[in-house]
Amino acid sequence: MPTDAPPPTDAPPPDAEASHQTKGLLRLTMACNERCPFCNVPVEDYPKPTPADAAIALELDAFVASGARTLTLSGGEPTLLRTRLLRVIREARARGVPFVELQTNAVLVDAPYARALADAGLTSAFVSLLSDLPELHDRLAGLPGAFPRCLAGLDALLDAGVRVTLNPVTAADTQDRLPAYVDFVAARLPRIRSISVSVVQPHGRAAHNLDLLPDYAVLGPAVREARRRAEAHGIELLNPYCGLPLCVGWEDGLDVSVEAVEARAGGWRGTQGVENTGDKRHGPGCVTCGLRARCGGAWHVYWEVRGGSGLVPPHRLGGPWSPGPGEAVIRAPGGPGTLAAALSAPFVWVWTDALDPTQAEWVLGAGVGLALELPAHLLGDPAALRGLHRLARRRRSLPPQRIPAVWLAAPLAAARRAVELAHALQLDVVCLLEAPGEDGAALATALAARFGMDVRVVPRESTPPDTRAGVRERRGGAPAE
Repeated sequence: MPTDAPPPTDAPPPDAEASHQTKGLLRLTMACNERCPFCNVPVEDYPKPTPADAAIALELDAFVASGARTLTLSGGEPTLLRTRLLRVIREARARGVPFVELQTNAVLVDAPYARALADAGLTSAFVSLLSDLPELHDRLAGLPGAFPRCLAGLDALLDAGVRVTLNPVTAADTQDRLPAYVDFVAARLPRIRSISVSVVQPHGRAAHNLDLLPDYAVLGPAVREARRRAEAHGIELLNPYCGLPLCVGWEDGLDVSVEAVEARAGGWRGTQGVENTGDKRHGPGCVTCGLRARCGGAWHVYWEVRGGSGLVPPHRLGGPWSPGPGEAVIRAPGGPGTLAAALSAPFVWVWTDALDPTQAEWVLGAGVGLALELPAHLLGDPAALRGLHRLARRRRSLPPQRIPAVWLAAPLAAARRAVELAHALQLDVVCLLEAPGEDGAALATALAARFGMDVRVVPRESTPPDTRAGVRERRGGAPAE
């Protein structure tokens, strides 16, 4: 039963890691007492599901040597190995690891064992309470009667002083219940202040149960309402890597979305989030999305099975000649250091009126957009054309999530040549620079239809960027449609 202890303050306890990011993962066993139909690491995929003590010791040695601060103990279900779990927690803390997290379904956790875990040094738990309704939780857990046992385990952990984050893995059956789930947590588990909104990913068992994939067109409104209710209850909702694209309810939650946080911190250079091209990709609608540089896209299979349902850019990029909300523009030449003034913007453009291969190379690797404003004579210059072709080839060689936006702008008088070139090079958008007295709307429409490209008309006086400040930025306001 829940205790009468008052809920904690908004500040996390001193032994809680503020970033919510797991820095290391050690799986004690792949065996599990539940049979979740969506499990992405099912025991049947592991010929030897439980590693020897010596193997666990080597993994712990490597983690301690890495200097990482948070060790997550997972499975399978790690509480199946009660003695081993306690031993590893004690050893990790004794060797200076400040944060040890347990990933568990909590079904096997009772009050004495929860106290033993806390005494061993466990600082937090990540618990898979899958629904607010018993029948849905048990169905997704693959274990009848799991719901009350999970709640009892949660109460025990909380009573023992362990900080708990919930992990509802949202499926098609529960996609419209997220707001009700938040209300349930606030009422039944008032000491819990964090919910990580995971979603079924099409791997492991879920690859054979694709009907479990939620429809993002339904889930998006549910996430937005759940976030509204969570804020009213003082609960933090997090969008993890196995969560959702930013357009599915998280467009204004970049500070609690793992992919967006990693991208801003350098996720384009080797961290898991936006860089993990083996699992996710951008789709056609992502090309002009204002959040594309902070989002890894959707699971490959989601595009195929759900047809990209619900994936609609929250706002379209306005481009450096007419920047939209959250877009910053800096002028080349420069290098990665010149981005410092604009890093707080979700999307950064590097604008140039001269094609420099060296500049183009670092832009391609920096997760920013490249804006080429070329005069008419360069569109036919052999050297400039060779440079554009090299740029296009290099761009196409990049993994999907790292392909940067490249927009081309040219005078209205060179419209057809610019669109033909952009089409051949598979660039994203052509902006026709319209001088006072010119009207390029009809021509832009015709060229867009002819070449199947996004062709826009931009007043000539809107360029170039403000070179005095080095950065031009527009924030807030209504999203561009």
